[in-house]
Amino acid sequence: MRFRRTLFVLALMAAKPTLGGAQSILSGAGLGIPVDAVDARSRALGGVGIGLQGEAILPGDPAASARLVMGTVMMTAEPSWVSYGRSDTNESGSFRGTRFPLVGVAYPAFGVGVITFSFESVLDQRYSAANGVTVNVADKLLAATDSFTSTGGVSQVRLGFARALNRSVSVGISVGRYGGSLVRRFTRTFNDSIASGSLGQFQDGGYWTYTGTEVTAGASADLGNVAHLAASGTWSGNLEAKASSDTKGSSASYALPFQLRLGATGVLAPGLALNVGLTRADWSRTDKGLSEGRSAGSTLTWGGGIELSRARLLGRSAPLRFGYRHADLPFSLTGSKPVETAWTGGLGLVLRQAQTLTHEALTQASVDLSFERGKRTDGPISESFKRMSLTLRLTGF
Repeated sequence: MRFRRTLFVLALMAAKPTLGGAQSILSGAGLGIPVDAVDARSRALGGVGIGLQGEAILPGDPAASARLVMGTVMMTAEPSWVSYGRSDTNESGSFRGTRFPLVGVAYPAFGVGVITFSFESVLDQRYSAANGVTVNVADKLLAATDSFTSTGGVSQVRLGFARALNRSVSVGISVGRYGGSLVRRFTRTFNDSIASGSLGQFQDGGYWTYTGTEVTAGASADLGNVAHLAASGTWSGNLEAKASSDTKGSSASYALPFQLRLGATGVLAPGLALNVGLTRADWSRTDKGLSEGRSAGSTLTWGGGIELSRARLLGRSAPLRFGYRHADLPFSLTGSKPVETAWTGGLGLVLRQAQTLTHEALTQASVDLSFERGKRTDGPISESFKRMSLTLRLTGF
C-alpha cells in the first residue's frame, strides 16, 4: 500500500494541469475563460472553493490546509461536453474536452504549520473556429475556408504555508508564479482543388509565453460546532505575454485584478450543513491590453449548496451534495455581459480509514465526484454544458 501511494505521489508531482480539448468558444474572448482551481466537493456544492468545513488543499482558501496532520496529495480531473449556437448566424456545433485544474501536495512542517505545493490552471485559451468565405483572386471569386486555432493558456505553480493559531482560528499565505504559452494559427484553404493546388495554403500565426506573480492570504475561524467562516484576497502583478522572435504580433502586459473571496458553512442539523461563497474581481483595467472587439468588466461569482454528511453507500461514508452557481465571466466577444450558471450535485466516498491514537477515524483514501449542468451566454452566443469533476485524495504517505 505504501509503495502504491509513493508511486501515486510521484506521478502527481510530475503532472501538470493541462487544458486539453476545447472547453468553451468564449475562450476566444480576451485572455480566455477563468478556470476555478477547486476540487469536486466544492464543485458539487456550487461554491467557489472557500469556507468549507474540514481540511483541504484549496488555492483560494490557503488556511484550509492548516489542520492537516499527515502528508496529503490530491488531483482533480474535469471532463466536459459542450454544445453551442449563435442566434444571429444560426451557427451551431459541439465538442468535448478534459482538463486537470488542480494538483496539490501538503505536508506538516516540524509541528509549526503545513507546507503546500500546487499546480493549477488559471485561464483557458484553447478553442478553434472555421468559417466559409469568398475571395476575389485575379477577378475571379473563389470559395475558401478560414480556420483559426488557439492552443494553450495560463497556469500557475504555488507554494504556501498554513498554521492553526489556536483551536478555532487558522491563517495561510501562498506565493504563485504564472506560466504557460499560447499558439495561435490562421489558415486559409481554397475549396477548389485546382485553385488550392495553384495558390497553395495560406498560414499565419504566433507564439507567446506568459509570466507573472501573485500572492494570496487568508484566514478562517470556527464558531464552535455551529459555523465555519473564511476569507481570502489575491493580489497579482501584471501578466506579461512575450511574443517569440518570429511572431508578427507584439508582446503585451495585462493588469490582473485583486480578487476577494468570502465563504461560510453553517450546521442546520446533525449531518446537514449549508455552504455559501462568493468571489469579487474587477477586470476592467485588463481591457487596455486586449485586441479590438474584446472587452472586460467586473465579475461577481456566488453559489452555495447543502451537504448530507451522514449518507452511506455500500457500508461506507458517502456524503451527498447539491448546489447552484452563478458566475459573471470577465471577457466578452460581443460587448455584452457574459454569464455562466449551473446546477450541481455529487457525492464523496471514503475508500480507506484508520484509527488514530485519539480513537478518531482518519481518512486515508477518498474520492469525490460532482456533476454539473449549466449554460453560458454572451449576447447572441449561447452554450450548454455538462461537466464532471473527479478528485482523488490520499493521506498518510
